[in-house]
Amino acid sequence: MKTILLVMAAASQHLAAGQMGNCSVYTVDASSKCSDACGECFNPGGRPGQLCRDQGSKSGYYCEAFACMDWTFGSTYMRAAEHEFNKTENLSVYFGVGSFGSDDPMSGLGMCLRLAVEGVDRDIIVQSINTGGDVQGNQFDMQVGDGGFGANNKCAGGSGKMYPGTTATWGHEYGGVDNRSACSGLPKYPVISGPMKAAGDDLVTLCQYSFDKNARIQPPSQPSNPTIRNMKRVRCPPALVNATYLERTDDPAGYDGPSLPGFPNTAVSCQSSPWDLSFCLTRMMDCCKPSGAWKDNVRSSLTKPGKKVVQPCTSDGYTRYDVQCGCMDCEC
Repeated sequence: MKTILLVMAAASQHLAAGQMGNCSVYTVDASSKCSDACGECFNPGGRPGQLCRDQGSKSGYYCEAFACMDWTFGSTYMRAAEHEFNKTENLSVYFGVGSFGSDDPMSGLGMCLRLAVEGVDRDIIVQSINTGGDVQGNQFDMQVGDGGFGANNKCAGGSGKMYPGTTATWGHEYGGVDNRSACSGLPKYPVISGPMKAAGDDLVTLCQYSFDKNARIQPPSQPSNPTIRNMKRVRCPPALVNATYLERTDDPAGYDGPSLPGFPNTAVSCQSSPWDLSFCLTRMMDCCKPSGAWKDNVRSSLTKPGKKVVQPCTSDGYTRYDVQCGCMDCEC
């Protein structure tokens, strides 16, 4: 038990819960509105973080940023959080984040879903922090180690990317490497490596973990995406909210509930038609700031104070940006 608690503490060094920001980091002029309840900021009271700089007039939730690596399936933070949650709630689940599509007013952003996935030994509770037209309402696209850098690649292959080197060892643009052995060719750490090392993570291990837990399937089995057999909307566990800092006001009461339309799925296997991703647990890792971290994609009425937008990371993948405001002096 002591070991688990120490791991959780180390993994959470950039994820302190319960802190309230005061927007003072946005103050430039003496006439600033920041001391007056954060002025016109959209997300006052959010968890403090590093103020983004060298982005012209952009600040806070309008800054270019990166995905956080401790969101990844199997990260030290996620595994420690799962352990504590399962012990407290008498459940047996994994945690993850990713992309989902929905006709909900926020396109599903902030929702948590409980997935029963064929071949995975536990259900997975995932939070949707990203969305897009290529993700269906009966599919979930989960962030795993080298799950595919996609069209919005901020992982590797040029200056300003999170990891060193080219994308040559990263496998397919969509899906990443095909087999577990290829994970060893990935760079272990970002260009700024200290925070990932301190958290106890590395990209090679995160990639291997996704194969070990059957969140992706290697040849000769086909397809490489496992089938989702059930999907339910559930309450977001506090540890997932603490990782993303996005929380909705309309969460269900518990961690189980009715199946979403089309589920349980007993008849359809993932990619019964090769390009049909219905009922698939797909994968991604583009290292890019997710859509839930952009103010214009969320609604104030559906999100809780201080937790209105996803809190993304700097290029080290662990240090959080401050996203209480989107302008200096809190005059937006």
